Amino acid sequence: MPYKVGVTTGLYTIARSEELATTVRKLGYALTRGTSVVEIAGDVPHEVTQTEGRELRYIANKQGLEILWHGSLTIPMCMPERAEWRDAQDHMMKSLRSAVYAGAKYVNFHSCLNIWLELMTYAGRKLTMIFCDHEGNFIGKILKENKKLRDWFVENRWEEYLHDVLSREEITKATAKGHAEADTTRREETAKQLRAAKIPEPVIDYFETRNTLPPPGPNMPEALYKKARDIIESMTEEFSIISSEKDRKYIKGMMKDKLKNGKRWHSEELRGVVGVIDGYHIMAHYLFFKKDKMFVEMAKMYKDVLERYNLDYSNDNWVDEAWHEAEMHNDREFKEFFYAVVAGKFLQGHVVALDKWIKEEFTKKDLAKIKNQKEREYLTKIAKNIKIAIEIPDARDPQHAGLFLLWHPKQLYAAIKVIREEVDNRVWMLEDWEHLATQGLDPIDEFEKLVGIAPDMGEITLAVHANAPNPMHSHIPLELGDIRIYKLLYYMRKTGFGKDRKAYVIFERGGEKDPYQKSVAVLRLATRFLEQDIHPDELPEEYFGMKGPTAGDFHRQKAIMQDHAWEPLKDLLEIPEEEWTFLSQSAIKKGKKPDAWKKGEFR
Repeated sequence: MPYKVGVTTGLYTIARSEELATTVRKLGYALTRGTSVVEIAGDVPHEVTQTEGRELRYIANKQGLEILWHGSLTIPMCMPERAEWRDAQDHMMKSLRSAVYAGAKYVNFHSCLNIWLELMTYAGRKLTMIFCDHEGNFIGKILKENKKLRDWFVENRWEEYLHDVLSREEITKATAKGHAEADTTRREETAKQLRAAKIPEPVIDYFETRNTLPPPGPNMPEALYKKARDIIESMTEEFSIISSEKDRKYIKGMMKDKLKNGKRWHSEELRGVVGVIDGYHIMAHYLFFKKDKMFVEMAKMYKDVLERYNLDYSNDNWVDEAWHEAEMHNDREFKEFFYAVVAGKFLQGHVVALDKWIKEEFTKKDLAKIKNQKEREYLTKIAKNIKIAIEIPDARDPQHAGLFLLWHPKQLYAAIKVIREEVDNRVWMLEDWEHLATQGLDPIDEFEKLVGIAPDMGEITLAVHANAPNPMHSHIPLELGDIRIYKLLYYMRKTGFGKDRKAYVIFERGGEKDPYQKSVAVLRLATRFLEQDIHPDELPEEYFGMKGPTAGDFHRQKAIMQDHAWEPLKDLLEIPEEEWTFLSQSAIKKGKKPDAWKKGEFR
């Protein structure tokens, strides 16, 4: 069976329920829900130890369960700040370690945690930043690698970063060169002007050697002195501007040389002069100048938007010009593209680094220390085969709906396609319709469009969190006959989801008294008809609970309706009472009570 229906356990930090207080309890709570797949939601990255993992794997093996793992929800992925990149990677590694110890088939992460960087405030955040590239390296690395980026950075950002790149001594040295060059030129040009004004040569010689005029005297009449003074003052004022230009020239030259040679900056820690968004501007230019695959693939998803901005890779100023135009017109669509390009590249850096860590560190060093050979070999196999599934985030604050760094399925699709070129089948998409609804969109409309622009999306999608698309993110139980669920799964199947390989269809539990109810039955019906490629308009009665094993509810409801069919007419009709009627006055006089009939109603 290509589709495997499963359920999630829920989070202790949300439900505060005793049955979710430990990972083993979570598994025990979910294993009686009628599925052979359980996605355990991790409350903390390091939730499963090697010891607890043994118990989880033992239970799963005895019960015939497949375990999946939802990783940490506190991963600051896609941030251009070195400390946050490091923390994100640390959380990912710990979550993956928990997943492997639990024997999970995949570990799931949200694509990002943060909203558009221009919306961020300093409250609760560091006041200093160290910008990094997608691999967590200091930003100086890509500035060294790419000349176009280096030239853009120096020409457009030299004032903001001057005191970070250069030391005070270097700045003094550069400005001294500028002053000296400007002063030499000023004296030469002033001497030319004085000669043109017929100033005596001895006076000019005096100026050239002493940088001032001789006092007025017999050889220097007052009128001639005033004329020479006016020329010198005029040239001095003119060359004060030229001197500043010379200073900038030598400062920029020194910055370029330092960046080109990859020398250490005077200070890598930026102290609030620039906002964190500038890290994205630097990366966006880097990807544009490189014509990076991430930029190219994301541009395909926003082809109609970028046509308005005349995307031109030969125009080195295109990114700045497009950004300013988007700012002027408050164009959210362009900013969606801008943030998605850079966030996608950061996601690539995280996933590639995680894949490398699994292969070179975790399996060869950490797991190699396990003394029990059988356990070591089993966990090593799990680690080598574990999948990384990425899903879009939910908008926990409605004011930020649609304003996350990487939040739309088409953005994630483009990013995952590019990342898979480096890590192949290690990374997959995971769809979550409820998350998309919280971002302010109708999932059915969006997935209908995605069939056209992402025709193979289902082929790189490993699982679906198949909750009803509710913008309130309530995880309410599914109901029989919910056509929305089937339509969304149908669109996914049209793009290859579950056609040639196993795919997971997971219900995420909420916090109600009975959080699952008929959800598993609904998904089993949906996947059964999905495998038959039944169109949503041609679903049989069984899907709606009117036939087959789920029809009991239908017959029960029908009987209740018949039982109460005449209630609307109560007290509206009046008929004469006959003596032989069971409930007549005669019967009552004989001791027959009116409720006797009611008691025998269902005999």
